[in-house]
Amino acid sequence: MSFLSRLFGKGQQSLEHPQAPAEFTFNQRAAAFWDWFASAAEELRDIHNQGDRKQLPSIVSPKVDEFLPGMAWVFGPGTEKGFHSFTLSGEGVMYRQILADQWLKRLPGIENWTFYASRQPEEEVGDFTLVDDDLKFRPIEFWLTPEIDEEKEKVHLMLWHPLIEKAEERLCMQALFLVLDEILGEFGTTRWVGSIQFSQKRLAESMPITELKEFVEETRASRGWKMLSPVDTWNGYSIPPAKRSAARRMDTMGGSCGCFPVLGSFFDEPKKFEDPFLEMGAAWVYLSFSSADLPKGNEVEVREAMTDVIVSALEQDRSGIPLGGATGERLAYMDFLIFDGERSLARIREAARKAGVPADTRLEFLDSRRPGRPLFG
Repeated sequence: MSFLSRLFGKGQQSLEHPQAPAEFTFNQRAAAFWDWFASAAEELRDIHNQGDRKQLPSIVSPKVDEFLPGMAWVFGPGTEKGFHSFTLSGEGVMYRQILADQWLKRLPGIENWTFYASRQPEEEVGDFTLVDDDLKFRPIEFWLTPEIDEEKEKVHLMLWHPLIEKAEERLCMQALFLVLDEILGEFGTTRWVGSIQFSQKRLAESMPITELKEFVEETRASRGWKMLSPVDTWNGYSIPPAKRSAARRMDTMGGSCGCFPVLGSFFDEPKKFEDPFLEMGAAWVYLSFSSADLPKGNEVEVREAMTDVIVSALEQDRSGIPLGGATGERLAYMDFLIFDGERSLARIREAARKAGVPADTRLEFLDSRRPGRPLFG
């Protein structure tokens, strides 16, 4: 049985001086967490083997809270006898999923443990009950009628439950996603499940929800659908002509993005936007320069070639990753997520010179509280 704990970053230092923050970068945080886990691995394994798992929150929660605030965690079985697993999860929040993925990529060798950056499917679906007032709702009692969407490579679900007429939709959704995560795993639910509707009647061709995994696997295999992780999925975007302006990045005609939920929040309120990556020592930065500096008709290719040079430099010591880029009516943009503070910025600056980035390029933080500056100034 696993234990899941959602943590919310207690006691984090406020960003009173965004121009000169005290650096505790994501790379430093991840390294500190792995150092601690390596030192505690045998103790945690003994607790698991003895079956007294009530001790785990008091041991693990303070460390996750200190180094990786906001993340959820769960213990489970390992891949071999005597092994155990530890999962750090963003619980469907895109920016946290990206950081959980990066946390896992910094894994040192720790014997007898398996680690995951998203909740994995359970071997057996738990028969648990949610209690809402006097209503006892068993998620395992859902029946569903699937509809295959060939174009979107999704399975849409129409669901019925014996208590569907008595339960609020909020409770139905909560119960459904708890059981879907057990059946398909955290990323599997995001990848394969399309639209969701609840029916007041049990449809004739419905199946118990416990058969969904087999149905999805058969559908995926027969059609050649690929399991794409959310952290590897990019979105195209543009600002509609009627909404374009001289405000920050609001001149964008077209771009691509590896974390659009965050960028979309920025576009909603640029002047008030606060970068959520900052809470774990990462930061969204971008380079901006005149679109006129790009060869007409070849703007995207040249911008991406410069981006590739910078990304290669960042990858040398896991200092950052690309988050996309865009072309605007006035400016062109290159987006990066940095993990090592000023050291990452130095990498970008050095690589940008080699890539031929224009001399008047500016380095900007997506966060509204952090002022930009000339990249080469």
